[in-house]
Amino acid sequence: MSSKYRSIRSRIMASAFITFGLFALVIAYFFVVVSLVLSSISSSYITNQELDVYLSLMEDTESSLEQYMNLRNYETIDSYYSNRAKLETRTLYLASHPSQDPLIQKEYVVARLTETFLGYADSAVYARRANNTEKSADAYDQALKAYTWLQSAVADLNASYFKSNIARYNDLLRQFRSVTASSLALIGTVMFLNVLLLYLLVTNIMQPLEDISVTANRLAERDFDIPLFTYEKQDEIGSITRAFNRMIISIREYIDTIWEKAAAENKMQALVQDARFKALQNQINPHFLFNTINTGAQLAMMEEADRTCSFLEQVADFYRYNLQHTGKEATLQDEISLVDAYMYIMKTRFGDRFIFEKDIRITASDILLPAMTLQPLVENAIRHGLYGIEDGGRVQLTVGFDEEHVGLVAITVADNGVGFPAEVRERLLADADDGEQIPSVDAVMGEELRGSDGTGIGLANVISRLRMYYKNPELFSIEDAEGGGTRCIIRIPHV
Repeated sequence: MSSKYRSIRSRIMASAFITFGLFALVIAYFFVVVSLVLSSISSSYITNQELDVYLSLMEDTESSLEQYMNLRNYETIDSYYSNRAKLETRTLYLASHPSQDPLIQKEYVVARLTETFLGYADSAVYARRANNTEKSADAYDQALKAYTWLQSAVADLNASYFKSNIARYNDLLRQFRSVTASSLALIGTVMFLNVLLLYLLVTNIMQPLEDISVTANRLAERDFDIPLFTYEKQDEIGSITRAFNRMIISIREYIDTIWEKAAAENKMQALVQDARFKALQNQINPHFLFNTINTGAQLAMMEEADRTCSFLEQVADFYRYNLQHTGKEATLQDEISLVDAYMYIMKTRFGDRFIFEKDIRITASDILLPAMTLQPLVENAIRHGLYGIEDGGRVQLTVGFDEEHVGLVAITVADNGVGFPAEVRERLLADADDGEQIPSVDAVMGEELRGSDGTGIGLANVISRLRMYYKNPELFSIEDAEGGGTRCIIRIPHV
């Protein structure tokens, strides 16, 4: 793929791989060379160590020989032969032939003196074992003389090796310093090349971005007479420049369209004013209804129609709450009071066809929720759940801490009615986010208990507002109640 069609990511990754590869090679070379030099340095004095071991074996052999000559027992003869065998084995590693090299020649001398010492020592041991005292003493004296010469030869060889090893160590140390300096120089060169490569790459990327920034500033200043980009690479910047070109063309076309629509928008002004006027009228109507109900309550009071007065006052309270809390939040206690007012109205209308039970187990004055939340649930239970039940209907409101979820308050509205169709329930919960009323709810219910008393706020609306208010899609559930009917449960946090 040519560089014209390579993405910025691939170019950056390629530079990174090249850099990492060079660093890896340099570091590997550095470690290999350093390891070799250090290994050589560590082995510089191995010959002196070997001679120290050799000298120790000589001393052990001479000591065990002396003990045998004095004590002549099994332990001493066994110790002598053991040390002798070790010393003889070490002798095999020394030079076996004369040489012009001084060090090798000295090794050869040590090997021959060792053979002489061991020969006299063996003669002394054999004579001692044969009880030939005179021969044993003579051989032992010769062994001691050979041992003295051998000590001197080993010391001379050790000193010669020490001098040679010092020279070799210094030479290896100079090599190590040279390798270290060359490796650091190579690493510095690679780092410089890497920085240079990144600089060229970033410059290649940033230059068209700077052009885009200049163009964007000119567009922000409403300068639309600017040339289009001619960047041809098929990478991310190319996509941005082509998108900018399309945007510039769209802006120019939009400006041309604005002038064409200016006249049409002037004609729309009259329609907008008319819509605003009608919206104001719609706001006045609820207030007119509320004021009319209050007037009726005052007339009923003047005529001493106490029940009618109480009924109208409850209706007035219901609409007052609706006007004051529309689109706002309210306390749970206010919502319960609204349900009480609504149930008074319903009981006045339908008498003993159903009973209303309320079980409030917690203080509800400090819990906030969207206004007009509980009343629509109670209304739904009466209009839909109790449809067709002439006697024995029951609606129950329960508020308390959720037993299954710590920190949540459970608000339950239950009825013992006809139940909730499963398909409608599933569709309602799935579509509640759209804020739409589900047609199939009303399609399966009757008309008698859901006449003209509805608030216009459906279940889907309540669910949608709760989900938006608490930002939790799982707080509302619809379940089958025990013994039949439906149970709507709201689980909200107790703050």
